[in-house]
Amino acid sequence: MRFSAWSQKTKGRAAAWQRPGLFLLAGAGLLLLGMLTGFYLFFPAEVLRQRVIQEVETRTGAEIQIGQMTLYPLLTLDASQISFGVTGLPQPMQIEQLSLAPQWSTLLSSDPGVQLQAQLMSGLVNAKVLRTGMINAVATGLRFDLPLQKPMAMNITGNLDQTTVNAAIHLDPETKTQLSLQLSDVSISNLAFFKEDSPGIALGEIVLEVNGQGRAMKINALTAKGGDFNISGEGTLFIGRTSATSRVNLSLHIKTTDSADPTLVSLLELSAPPDANGDHHLRVSGTLATPTIGPVK
Repeated sequence: MRFSAWSQKTKGRAAAWQRPGLFLLAGAGLLLLGMLTGFYLFFPAEVLRQRVIQEVETRTGAEIQIGQMTLYPLLTLDASQISFGVTGLPQPMQIEQLSLAPQWSTLLSSDPGVQLQAQLMSGLVNAKVLRTGMINAVATGLRFDLPLQKPMAMNITGNLDQTTVNAAIHLDPETKTQLSLQLSDVSISNLAFFKEDSPGIALGEIVLEVNGQGRAMKINALTAKGGDFNISGEGTLFIGRTSATSRVNLSLHIKTTDSADPTLVSLLELSAPPDANGDHHLRVSGTLATPTIGPVK
C-alpha cells in the first residue's frame, strides 16, 4: 500500500512537471519561430546583397554584380541577374538565377556544406560544396559562345550536354579530381588564317575523361567525331597558377573527312604528314600560354 501510494505520488509529480515542461518547450519553439520570422521579414535585402558582394570579391578577387537577392525561411538564399568576372575568363559569366541552401545532412559534421542550383547559359548546374572546398557538380544543357585571344584569336561555340565534376577548390597534393565532359555541335570560327566567309572548323561531338591528384591531371580519353576531323588522344596536364606555368603533353591521332577546309588540311599535313592509313599523329606540348604543335616522334 505504501509503495502504491508512493508510486502514484511520483507519477503525479512527473505529470505535474511534464505539463509546464511541455509549455516551456512549446513557448521556446514559438519564440524561436517568431524570431526567425521577424529576421526573414525585416532583414534588409540590400544590406545582405552588398555583404555577399563584398565577401565574394574579398575571398576570390572576382568582380561580381547581383541584381536581386532574397532570403527565405530555412536559410535558402535566392539571387538573380548575377555577373561573375574572374581573371582568365574571356568574359564575365552571366547567371540568370542562383539558389543556395544548407546541406542539412552535413550541418552536424566537421565539414558542413551548401547545395547550389544555378540557371545559366540556357542550362542548369547542380552542385554540393563542402567547407573544406570539395565540390560535386553536374551540369546539363549549357550553350556556350567563348571568344578567346590566347593562344590565338578564335571563337568557340557548342553545347555542354553533360558534365560531372568531383574536385576541390584548392588543388592540394592530396586532393583528387574526376572530370567527365560531353559536348556536341562544337565549332571554331574567326581564325585569322581563314577567309571571312569560311564556316570554320566543325568538331562535332567531343568526349573528355580526366583523373588527377593535386595539380597533376591525366587525360585518359579525348575524342571528337561527327565533324571535319575524327580525333582521339590522351596525355597529361599540369595546372599551374597561370596559363604560363601550366603545362600540357598531349598525343593526338587525327583523320580528316571530306568536309575539312583545304587550308587547314594543308597546315595539318605540314605539321604531321599522314601515315599509310591517312592518320596524322600530333603532339601538343609546352605551356598553355604558348603551346607547341609537332609530329609524334
